[in-house]
Amino acid sequence: MPAVSISVSEGFQGCPGRGRCVTHRLTDTGLLPHLPLTALRMGLAPSTEEKLQYREAVGAHIYEAMQRNGALPDVGIDRSLLDNSGLASRAAMQDYFKQLKKHVDGKAPAYLKELMGKLAAFTDEPKITGLLTLVISMVIETAYASSKRSPQGAAAKAAAAEERLSELQNLMEEYLKRHRMHLSDVRKLREDTERLEAQVSFQLTQIKNAMLRDGHMSSRTLKYWVNGVAFHVQMLIHLARLDRQGGEAVRAAIGTYQEDLRELLPKYQQYKAATIDISKRRELRMVEDMSVEGSVTGYSVHDKELGKSVSVPLPDDTPPACTLLDTSFCTQAYLEHMIAHHGQIAEIKAYLSETLRNLHALIDQNNDNQPPTSSS
Repeated sequence: MPAVSISVSEGFQGCPGRGRCVTHRLTDTGLLPHLPLTALRMGLAPSTEEKLQYREAVGAHIYEAMQRNGALPDVGIDRSLLDNSGLASRAAMQDYFKQLKKHVDGKAPAYLKELMGKLAAFTDEPKITGLLTLVISMVIETAYASSKRSPQGAAAKAAAAEERLSELQNLMEEYLKRHRMHLSDVRKLREDTERLEAQVSFQLTQIKNAMLRDGHMSSRTLKYWVNGVAFHVQMLIHLARLDRQGGEAVRAAIGTYQEDLRELLPKYQQYKAATIDISKRRELRMVEDMSVEGSVTGYSVHDKELGKSVSVPLPDDTPPACTLLDTSFCTQAYLEHMIAHHGQIAEIKAYLSETLRNLHALIDQNNDNQPPTSSS
């Protein structure tokens, strides 16, 4: 009897009943590939040391594969703000804005084109161009994300989360408008900044609590929160410049946000665990006596939130016993590695710590060019 080579994927979401799904590559198509997998389980169990080593190896291996295939979640601070918060090159920021506007003019709805036109004049104000491009980027992202329908059961949660994010965007845009209106009047500028800073702070607290307590955690909501945090920190720095103060409020806010981030990341990892499906990929071989030989060759990883799937081979030198570990083991290993090594998460932490370390320089850099205070 001819040998038959069969590829098997276990436990993948697309299989009926989430059981064993068998697809085959046959040299003889006269056989049906409904084969039990129990013959592959030999009662082996990895040692504790093997499990620890494999946890690190498979977590890093899956992470690298997801990174190569563009399948990591986007939770980072907008690049324009990272590159231009405080020490911005005005020419570089104007160039970034032009690129963003070109993108909007080609693809965005009419109201976004109008918004870009209204805010284009802000590029002449070097102190707020970083905030400007952050706001515009967030508005554009929301517009595209809002055009996608939420699953039926998630509609109410999505609407509540969208409302909070929209309120945050409105406050940020209002701040830019008021800033430009009163750019030459320090007293009014201070009043507007103080009023809107408090409102931005309150919205960020609401969004944080919605993620922690109300089930509104998602990659997109976390991304908005960290960008809002960056915006709020810049508002506080600007307020310290206006008041010619040492930045105690900025330090306190950054310390609070660092604590919030430490609380949010485990919750985010828990959320992502529900969005990741991992199934084992097997190569089976039926021999002439109808017995089955085979082994795990890798994993299929599907991120439901992103709608992306990646095939990942086994790490080199994988102990055979470790291939019998449940796929939930691999999910947790991947997410632990992602939280610890994702470049965007590292950038968030670095942004807060570096801003804290360089706070005096950031506050002092523009104080020589402050507008005169208007008389009351």
